[in-house]
Amino acid sequence: MLCPTLAQRTVHQSASVSIRHMPTRRVILVGAGSFAEEISDLAVSAGLEVAAWVEGLDPDAVDASHVPPIVWVDDQAGWQPYLAILPAIGSVKRMGIVRRLVGEGRRLATLIHPSAVVSPSAIVEPGCVVFPLVVIGARSRIGEGTVLNRGSLVGHHTDIGRYSFLGPGANVAGKVVLGEQVFVGAGAVVRDRIRVGDRATLGMGAVVVADVPAGVTVVGVPARPVVARRGPTE
Repeated sequence: MLCPTLAQRTVHQSASVSIRHMPTRRVILVGAGSFAEEISDLAVSAGLEVAAWVEGLDPDAVDASHVPPIVWVDDQAGWQPYLAILPAIGSVKRMGIVRRLVGEGRRLATLIHPSAVVSPSAIVEPGCVVFPLVVIGARSRIGEGTVLNRGSLVGHHTDIGRYSFLGPGANVAGKVVLGEQVFVGAGAVVRDRIRVGDRATLGMGAVVVADVPAGVTVVGVPARPVVARRGPTE
């Protein structure tokens, strides 16, 4: 389903769009890589039609004959400007291009798969993509443009910052605070009451039991910061 379908599930903002107020069930995906294939299938399973992909990195990827057509970012503003957009870039760096398109007048759609379980008291902000079998607990907030991949779990009273990414099977416990553009790898576990700074990376399968500063990558069990190896000295 394309949300908000329930007022308590989603923050209503001028830049967001509801299925009830859409002039069409067509959307545009921001991204034209392999992850866009995943989001396309998810959208189709929710009864939507993907009208185009927007490419912003490689001009050679633009292809009008592709199904759906791949449109260059500089040309998208004049291409069916009434259609809403969904993020379809796995990297947390999608924030820049999505915010640019919103600034140029595009609205953000929010896609929540019907099999996801979202607490009535949770907030899912515009532009989020929630995959199958995701669970979002009570009083939690999922920030704008965040992607929750299949089977990821968000505990109660947890705050996830804008344009973050939870990989398949990630488990974020209750009262956790994740900053903006945080990447949580597949199967990673974050214990309750942990704080993770902006643009931090939690590696695949990591078990995070201590706060993580902004911009730091942690891996392992328990998770520890990655230390750059020094080369041999002369």
